[in-house]
Amino acid sequence: MQFFQARNVMEAVERAGPGSYFLAGGTDLALQLREGKVKPQVLVDLSRVAELKTLNASGGCLEIGSMMTFAELGSSELVRTKANALWLACQSMGSPQIRNQATIGGNLGNCSPAADGLPPLLALGAEVRLVSRRGEETVSLAELLKRRPLLQEGTLIKGFLIPDQGWKSGFAKLGRRRALAIARLSLGIAVKSEGSRAKKIRVALGAVGERAFLSEALAEMLEEREMDETWLEAAAAGAQQVVASALGSRASAPYKQAAVAGVMREALASLAGGEELNGG
Repeated sequence: MQFFQARNVMEAVERAGPGSYFLAGGTDLALQLREGKVKPQVLVDLSRVAELKTLNASGGCLEIGSMMTFAELGSSELVRTKANALWLACQSMGSPQIRNQATIGGNLGNCSPAADGLPPLLALGAEVRLVSRRGEETVSLAELLKRRPLLQEGTLIKGFLIPDQGWKSGFAKLGRRRALAIARLSLGIAVKSEGSRAKKIRVALGAVGERAFLSEALAEMLEEREMDETWLEAAAAGAQQVVASALGSRASAPYKQAAVAGVMREALASLAGGEELNGG
């Protein structure tokens, strides 16, 4: 296996060819290498590519480089104010050691069903910046997650763009143990409201299918309604229906269907701004 440490994005993609892998934080890839699940011909290290470590707000978007770690994002006041759901996910992702190493781009690239970063990014309407020898492309995360395979060979995840459009967002997950757990169920939600009325909703779920996904049906059911106790109950019941449909007859279905009601309530309680939703 050849090892190459790239100094910039173009150098990285130029060295990426058949059988190559990009090395970001390495928390997933290192394990796969040890277990023999992947056998790269070329390993392209991204740790010194400064342009992948950006974090700034400009042009109406929060821009996040793919090599930003969960610890860096979770300690950022900019992320907390502009992308609360993602900030919350960073607090509960793995151990402190993993958060210091794991990157947001690697979280997408590995694309585990339980990837902590994906439901909040979906709820926030994130777009993904991709680059390869074929050029650059910006695509919505929701659309990218429908692709098979997720990425064409030699494609590098450059970063994420989160539009700043006044959405309040929240996140909650269910794990075996607090903080150290891989998510058994996770939910990101974003709400755009007028007074106590929900105008637009985005709800994303993780660990209830092959990949995280947005539920358009649940969003439509909750939009244009007063955010009172009846609305909260409808949100919880609707989330249960989505999980039941996604999991079908899987062994975990009854447990997750029951648990998601509480996860939905927790996510709604975590919405940025701290307003009480039950009763206005």
